[in-house]
Amino acid sequence: MDNHQLSERITGLASRVNNLAVNLTGDSSRQLLEQQNELIDLTQIAIVQDLDASAEKYKDALQTVENAIEFIGDESKKIENVSKAIKLVGSAIQAATKLLKA
Repeated sequence: MDNHQLSERITGLASRVNNLAVNLTGDSSRQLLEQQNELIDLTQIAIVQDLDASAEKYKDALQTVENAIEFIGDESKKIENVSKAIKLVGSAIQAATKLLKA
């Protein structure tokens, strides 16, 4: 497994979060933009760290990021359950933070 896969997927999630945020207004948009900033920070940390892609924490973080990406899906479509998207992105941020800032 490629140890850069996590940083690439976090970047992809940040892009989807941004596209979702610009299609919304109010608190949801603000929350998503804050999450996008956190994801960008985590991407930069992931790029410079020598991560063990075979470690369980790595696999867990990657899966959590993938779950958020899968839920948001094609960022050009409208998501009906924005609060669930925000929750999944938050979980992805927590899992990546646990791995990268340990």
